[in-house]
Amino acid sequence: MNAARLFERLLRYIACDSESGDEGAFCTLLEAELRCLKLPVFRDGAGVLCGSNGGNLYASLPGVGEPILFCAHMDTVSPGKGIYPVLDEDRVLYSGGDTILGADDKSGIAAVMEMLETLLESGLCHRPIEVLFTICEENGLRGARHADYSRLRSRQAVVLDSGRPHVIINRTPIHESWHVRISGKSAHAGVAPEKGIHALKAAAAAVAEIPCGRVDEATMMNVGSFLSPGSTNLVPAEANFDLEIRSHEEARVQYWSNEIASALERACVSMGAHHTVTKERHTGLLYVPEDSKLIRDLVDAYRELGLEAVLARGFGGSDASLLFSHGIEAVNIGTGMRNIHSLEESIPMSDLERVTKLIFKLVQTG
Repeated sequence: MNAARLFERLLRYIACDSESGDEGAFCTLLEAELRCLKLPVFRDGAGVLCGSNGGNLYASLPGVGEPILFCAHMDTVSPGKGIYPVLDEDRVLYSGGDTILGADDKSGIAAVMEMLETLLESGLCHRPIEVLFTICEENGLRGARHADYSRLRSRQAVVLDSGRPHVIINRTPIHESWHVRISGKSAHAGVAPEKGIHALKAAAAAVAEIPCGRVDEATMMNVGSFLSPGSTNLVPAEANFDLEIRSHEEARVQYWSNEIASALERACVSMGAHHTVTKERHTGLLYVPEDSKLIRDLVDAYRELGLEAVLARGFGGSDASLLFSHGIEAVNIGTGMRNIHSLEESIPMSDLERVTKLIFKLVQTG
């Protein structure tokens, strides 16, 4: 691993703007670099389905033994244009203060690319390696959702899209979203309010009964996007809001779904309104057992670097969930990025160097 080259690589990637939906230039840059390494590269047509000018990238490096997949995403959140990174005296890279840094997830891509180049230089024996760089992860894992899984042989995957170094996220939750529409009846609020059915009041009563935050040890819930268009001289005929449930237990999803349904029913009956619900399950449960070979190999690789790995349960989403749903054991590991999705985003270069060494060790077979 060449630390100076890794740093220059990360800066080059950060300088190439790639907010969700605008990954085209970064796709082209990575395609060129992968071809310079003489690796076969394929860009799929997921951009059309995701509303992006880019596409998911696939590459592979032949080796010996069972293949392993490395995955990271090309897109960033906004504001992510014209990023000006700053390196402090402790070799921590920050954003300039008016944009994000883009370490999420260009640090993961930089680690994978540096690992590939180091392997090719070393001539060491290694496992077959597959690479998947996705688009539109930040706006709903859409790139991974539309990836061509027939192109992937690996049954093990490491996703580099987490913050805390030395942490292996091997559990992520079921993630379900609801859109709720409350229907009432419009009437003139100053002439005949008694003829109306107040949809906004019914929606507010329902929301007041729905708990938010960490509702039990396995589950988090949140309500957002409350909207009831109209004017003050009309009884609102419609109100809408969105909510989500994230849980590590299917039984808890069903329990809280029933509680929400009851709250909606009570609120609507009390006002004479009615409601409809549209549900979408974004991801299912991800759980890679602690004694799996992938985790044992990762723990051993960390230990060789003098680090003790920590297994963790996460509540955030990542492409690992979609890989897992397609029969690939996938875990998410940290690159060291901090304060992601904020103007204070940063990454210590020492952490990124360690994770690059880690995945280099992980793929070696001799």
